Amino acid sequence: MSTAPKILIVDDDQTVRINLFEMLSRKQFHVMAAENVTMAMEMVGESAPDIVLTDLKMTDGTGLDLLKKIKFKLPTVPVILLTGHASVDTAVEAMRLGAHDYVLKPVQSDAVFAVVEQALQSRKIGKVSRTLRAARQKSGMKKDKPIIGNSESLRKVMIRAKKVASSKATILVSGESGTGKEVFARYIHSESDRANGPFVALNCAALPEGLLESELFGHEKGAFTGAVSAKKGKFELASGGTILLDEIGEVPLHLQAKLLRVLQEEEVDRLGGSEPVVVDVHVVASTNRNLKDMVAEGTFRQDLFYRLNVIPLLLPPLRERKSDIPVLAQYFLEKFSRIYDRELKPFSESVQRAFLADNWTGNVREMENLVERAVLLCQTPNYQLEDFWDDIPEESSGTDSVVSPLVWHASPVAAPAEDSPVKIHADDGSLVSLKNVERQMILHALEKTDNNRTHAAKMLGISVRTLRNKLHEYRNSGLLV
Repeated sequence: MSTAPKILIVDDDQTVRINLFEMLSRKQFHVMAAENVTMAMEMVGESAPDIVLTDLKMTDGTGLDLLKKIKFKLPTVPVILLTGHASVDTAVEAMRLGAHDYVLKPVQSDAVFAVVEQALQSRKIGKVSRTLRAARQKSGMKKDKPIIGNSESLRKVMIRAKKVASSKATILVSGESGTGKEVFARYIHSESDRANGPFVALNCAALPEGLLESELFGHEKGAFTGAVSAKKGKFELASGGTILLDEIGEVPLHLQAKLLRVLQEEEVDRLGGSEPVVVDVHVVASTNRNLKDMVAEGTFRQDLFYRLNVIPLLLPPLRERKSDIPVLAQYFLEKFSRIYDRELKPFSESVQRAFLADNWTGNVREMENLVERAVLLCQTPNYQLEDFWDDIPEESSGTDSVVSPLVWHASPVAAPAEDSPVKIHADDGSLVSLKNVERQMILHALEKTDNNRTHAAKMLGISVRTLRNKLHEYRNSGLLV
């Protein structure tokens, strides 16, 4: 029996099927071909393939239909989409659903071979990754998202949060959508003396009014139609830990009164219950609305607002923390490159300028989604504007003075929560300037590449011309001999 990897080609275009069949057969793969979704699933049932290459549009369904069927039956089999340029957005959506990659039509042999080999390698290491992930889940380990950035505004909020994390004082985290309020709430929990306890989050805007009360406070068996058993509410589940009441401004007025009682008395009344249940929770609430305005309008209780607003924390929007843009972008780039098994590529200078000039109305969440899109779409050695935006924004005419291109490519680090400014120190403990850090990075890169400027520039993610200008600048200023 042949041990060659089995590849299933699915396309209703006979010419495409023949070309791919001959192309892959020459590489000693065992190739099968189907002309539609039905035939493909029959072949999958008879002989499970190692890889599937499928067109998006076929006579009896779509590549997305086939993707879902294969992932249900064989979840570890990589599925590669064959698509025209006009349907790239659909291909990206397919990868969100579990597709491994896509290849643009007309297919080129080099592109097909590269994607297939990468998919085979990914499948080999996938078993190890799944084993490690299962072990992590079994042990209860959970890696929270870090807070990324070194800006002064972010640092001040983190310092304040760390100081009150272990208190019982209620914390109100406010900020625009996408600023990372839940991530910040998890940071507060991790820095508290309740870090080993549960962290329970509830989005108050995501549930209908009738269900929200039961989710918050729990219910007894028979409390209402469908309550076939008793259920603990989020406050009980969070006892000994932290509860996040996300989008607190969406809680209806009649429930606000019950919520206020829980905060004051530290006990909940289950629906249909006869006795209150004592709870010990640290309450963190979050909102993207102005609760003071809501109080004035009569849509939010004033007493509840004062009870929640004991420790107010306002998260700055991304447009007010420009120096965090490079490290956030690099963090998301590394994250999604790892998730989707993509080569880690640099941002082009035009992308850097555009990122620094953008207003980021959707804040960190918008950047995360854009970078994920780019990692899935990019077909060039570095990231270009069209990888991020369909309507390419105007590039900034100059270089933002806040962040140099060299700092852009430095590894991202979580912002410190200390009572001192962000510092970089020399061996003797003295403060090192950003210019010196930049110079040290350049000298280190030159040393690693045996003074090859082309390779050093590539390592740093800058052009050879920029590197040459920097070295000239250092010589003129006496920093380099």
